[in-house]
Amino acid sequence: MISLLYALMAGSTLFLSFLILTNPRKVNLKANRWLAFFIFCLFLMLLGEPMAGFDLYEKHPYLLGYDNLFIFLLAPSLYICVSLYTNPEKKFNKKEILHFIPNLLLYPFFIADIVFLSNKEKLEFIKKINEIQNPRLDIVSIFLILSMLIYTCFCYLKIRKHQRNIRLFTSDIGNINLNWLKNTILIIIVMVIIWILNIQFYNIKAIDLLCVAIYFVSIFTIGYFSIRQDEIYPYKAVYIQEIKEIISESPADQKIQRVSAEELGKLKAKVTYHMEVNKLFLDDTLSLPKLAESVETSVHNLSYILNAGFNENFFQFVNRYRVEEAKKLLNSEKIQQLSMVGIAFESGFSSKTTFNTTFKRITGISPTEFVSQKQKQIKTA
Repeated sequence: MISLLYALMAGSTLFLSFLILTNPRKVNLKANRWLAFFIFCLFLMLLGEPMAGFDLYEKHPYLLGYDNLFIFLLAPSLYICVSLYTNPEKKFNKKEILHFIPNLLLYPFFIADIVFLSNKEKLEFIKKINEIQNPRLDIVSIFLILSMLIYTCFCYLKIRKHQRNIRLFTSDIGNINLNWLKNTILIIIVMVIIWILNIQFYNIKAIDLLCVAIYFVSIFTIGYFSIRQDEIYPYKAVYIQEIKEIISESPADQKIQRVSAEELGKLKAKVTYHMEVNKLFLDDTLSLPKLAESVETSVHNLSYILNAGFNENFFQFVNRYRVEEAKKLLNSEKIQQLSMVGIAFESGFSSKTTFNTTFKRITGISPTEFVSQKQKQIKTA
């Protein structure tokens, strides 16, 4: 039963790696290539269980060992994938090879005792696999576990930083905040912990089933959200460069005056006009570059104006207007005609989830609680 489930998962991961590589939506191309490679490495790792479970190694001993051929590339490939997702101009360079060197150095210790054996020796190895003790393989296993834990933690921190950075240039973070990848990384960390338990308590079927369940959740989580993902930086090259500069600025750099006090006042008035009169905040795709084009200034200057003139980043600035618009609608007769989703869309939000989260962050209460409080005030008046 376990072997059959692993076989199904292995087939699913192979199909998923192909699907991500073809990238039907043509978004985040570089990052998705590395994600596809990471999934393919998972496929090879998962393949070992059904191969052993269905005695395929005994029938085809020459295949023994190849299922772990890329196992040491799992962690660094995931890290490079996350780096490409979170950096608007990230390119793979020669320095990235350093991530693979420690892993590649361990290959001779890991595969020399298995891959390069003759078929007869491999059959003997299979028969005595539970009796063989190899200190070198134990060391390599420990390295692999530590590598996965360290790299996944770094990936998690990178995504957390990315989730703060995107608030500097977009008003809707829901589809580009990489929450799906952050959750996947957390699942991978749990998988590694379960893997360790499985090594220590190999004969406990409950742990085997738990491993299978976690693998299924992680694989289909990656599959579902990787297909639905949006382009994180869908801007012109000149805008991407400016966004990169904004992201890399330190708090001290952000205070450096970019325009004169007089120009700051004019641009601040212009921004306010476009938001209050033209109501650009109702555009759920409004971004820093798009607003900069309307104000006729550079992306970098607009970011400075919002920080210096309004003491807010772009996300805070735009969504403050949206929440105010939502409050007006919730206080009007439209509350009788529109659902909460309708109120969210009418206010410029792209989803009910984003609306609820942002509304509560700014007002301290949910939209539903806001309406309830208003109704109570009317009754007691």
